[in-house]
Amino acid sequence: MKFLLFIAFVVIILFLRSYIIRHIFTPKLKEDKKYPNSTYENIEIELGIGTIRGWLIKSERARGCFLLVHGWSSNKSDMLRYVDPLLASGYDVIIVDVLGHGQSDSIQKQVSIESFVQSITSMIDYVGERPDINSKAIYVLGHSMGGTAASIVNATDSRIKALITDSMPTSLKNISKSMAGNVTLPYIPFGWLLISWFLLRGGVFSKARREWYLEKILKNQQSPALAIHSIQDQKVPISNVDVLLNDSNFKQVIKVETKGHHNCIKDNYFWDNVFHFIASNKEDVVDEV
Repeated sequence: MKFLLFIAFVVIILFLRSYIIRHIFTPKLKEDKKYPNSTYENIEIELGIGTIRGWLIKSERARGCFLLVHGWSSNKSDMLRYVDPLLASGYDVIIVDVLGHGQSDSIQKQVSIESFVQSITSMIDYVGERPDINSKAIYVLGHSMGGTAASIVNATDSRIKALITDSMPTSLKNISKSMAGNVTLPYIPFGWLLISWFLLRGGVFSKARREWYLEKILKNQQSPALAIHSIQDQKVPISNVDVLLNDSNFKQVIKVETKGHHNCIKDNYFWDNVFHFIASNKEDVVDEV
C-alpha cells in the first residue's frame, strides 16, 4: 500500500512539474498585434544563445535613447504605448522581444530572469555600436519583470543614465505570484516550489540567491531610479513599493490611481513625472507622490 502511495505521489509531482514548465514558466510566443506609427528599422542582435529581434524608432533629435523592456509573457508590440511621447520629446526608442518571447528565439531550456538581464545588456551593447544613436544618454523603461531585470542591470552597469520602472515586482515571491497568474496556490510550500523550478530550469538558482538578492540590488542602483506603481494593481500589489520607500536608493516612488497592471501610463501626470525626473534627479531621498 505504501509503495502504491509513493508511486502515486511521484506521478502527481511529475505531472505538476510538466504543467508548471509548459503552462507557467514557458511564455506564450505572441505575434505582434500592432506596429509603430512612425518609420522604424527592424534590428537583430545575434547572441550565442539566440537572436534578439526588435525595432529602432528614430526621433528628429538625438538627445538620448530609451530602451523599452516588456514583462513576462509579453512582447514588443505591448510596449508601443510608451513610444510616441518619447519620440516627441526627442528620444530614439528601441523595443525588442526579450529572448524566448515574441520573435526572439532562445536555445536555452527555460526563459528566466537571466534571459531578461541578457537581453537588456545586449541592447545597451547594441546602442554603443551605433554611431547614429546617443550612447551617452541611455535610459531604460521596464514594465513588470522588465523593470525588475532592469534594476538588476542598473545595480552593476553604469552605462544607464536613468531607470524608470512601471509596476515592478520587488521580490522573488511576488515574481512567482505574478507569473503564475490565476493559479492560486499557497506560497508556502507551493509558491517557492514554483519559483525554484523556474530558477533551476534557467540555470540561475544559485546566482539568483547569491547575486540577485533583490532587496540588496534595490539598495545599490548605480543610476537614478524612478518607480511608478498603481494603487489598484491586482497582479503586482502596491505593497511591492514598500521596500523601495523604506529600504532602497530609488530616488522617487510615485503611486497612481489607474486600474490594472498595464495602465500606469494612463495617469494624467505619467509623462510629466518621467521627464521631470530625467531633468532633475538631484534629491537623495525617496519621495512619495
